[in-house]
Amino acid sequence: MPPALLTAVLSALMRALQRLGWPRALGRLGPGEVRSYAAGVAYMLQARAWSLMHGVPAWPAVHRAWADAEGDTALRDALAGRLHPSDRLELIADGAEGFARREALYAGARHSIDIASYYLQSDDTGRATVRALAAAVQRGVRVRLLVDRFMTFKKTQEVEGLPALLAEAQAAGIELRQWHDRLRPCDSNHRKMIVVDGTGGGIDGAASGEGGEGGDRGDDRRVALVGGRNFADHYRGNAWRDVDLVLQGPSVVPLAALFEAVWAGAAPGACRGDAAHPKPPWLDHVPAGILADPMMRFVLAAVGAARAQVQIELAYFVAHEPLCDALARAARRGVRVRLLTNSAESNDLPFATWTTYEGVRRLLEGGCEVRLRRGAGCTLHCKYMVVDGRWVSFGSHNLDYFSPRFCCETNLVVRDERLATSLLDFFDTGWAEAEPATLPDVQRWLAGAGGLRWFDRIFRDFQ
Repeated sequence: MPPALLTAVLSALMRALQRLGWPRALGRLGPGEVRSYAAGVAYMLQARAWSLMHGVPAWPAVHRAWADAEGDTALRDALAGRLHPSDRLELIADGAEGFARREALYAGARHSIDIASYYLQSDDTGRATVRALAAAVQRGVRVRLLVDRFMTFKKTQEVEGLPALLAEAQAAGIELRQWHDRLRPCDSNHRKMIVVDGTGGGIDGAASGEGGEGGDRGDDRRVALVGGRNFADHYRGNAWRDVDLVLQGPSVVPLAALFEAVWAGAAPGACRGDAAHPKPPWLDHVPAGILADPMMRFVLAAVGAARAQVQIELAYFVAHEPLCDALARAARRGVRVRLLTNSAESNDLPFATWTTYEGVRRLLEGGCEVRLRRGAGCTLHCKYMVVDGRWVSFGSHNLDYFSPRFCCETNLVVRDERLATSLLDFFDTGWAEAEPATLPDVQRWLAGAGGLRWFDRIFRDFQ
């Protein structure tokens, strides 16, 4: 059944249940939320059916493949690139400042603006983005915008005006593509990157993962902005906790090359295939390669070799067995392991909370420290790890079940003390405002969440 038709059928069913008053939570949803949830359920049903028909690797097999990486220092060193010595780095925690910086980058672009995002929403932030990009086109800048096709469809069910906004963008000369892999129709493009003048001006020659010398810092206009934020109002405010990395310098060049490959694969009629596009220091993951997911393997390799500290701030921490085991083993050998993640009240994906708390339980029992962000509507949305003050993974990969199974992801994976130090300072701000998780509290919550446990068993892939 086509997604739009199945969504319509499920929407009608949910509205009928609302009229009957069951379940009670359904009665609190508005029309747009009902359509959005229907689209999500339709996707889960179709993706589950596709997975069963195509014999994708089951989680035990995936976990065995990943577990081989734990503590493998050669793999850690091979996967981690180096930033160029002339690269300039800046973290932006404030949401409003992050979007102000985006608009400043658009205004300063000379040749090109390339954006990949999970979605663009038809709200004040989405409309302001289209206006700013249209102004760049008027100056002669080539602007390309890549969004995920499924999330775009889901957002059209949830909020009004998105088709008109996308039509406005195209009419203004913005090149727009909606990412979709016809060979793997349930996969999504979750990569998040903005590349400005990625191949125009500045230092000649591509940046290398080796950290080569050379170049004038003042002349390089190539800039990238990466992180967890999509284009929507809730990312602009400070209720949600997220962080942007602005990177200026030669290390932008391989990210620009990666965007070119992804953009070409999203062309109408293109046959994407199933190959990732690694361009050190940028690791790229595609779901067809789940057994060799480079971000998961890097995390396990670095954690397994950690000597002093592991800090992870993760929006959707889940109970991946090899990750929980590696973190607990690190704690038992004297490494200080700290995890910062969402509580049940702050998680914007409440159906995924059971597996988060199950993972937290395992870490607490293993001697790790865990703190949970509190507050309804105050979602923690970061995705990064720092090990021993030098090994860093930062980007779009959630290290959950959904990202490796169905999402294309890109992370900056490096050995870099500068970036590590900045991220640790940011981590400490979140750690200070979060509440410690205690084993009795977590066990009580798990005991009362039997329904979510069944959801986890049936729909684990979507958490």
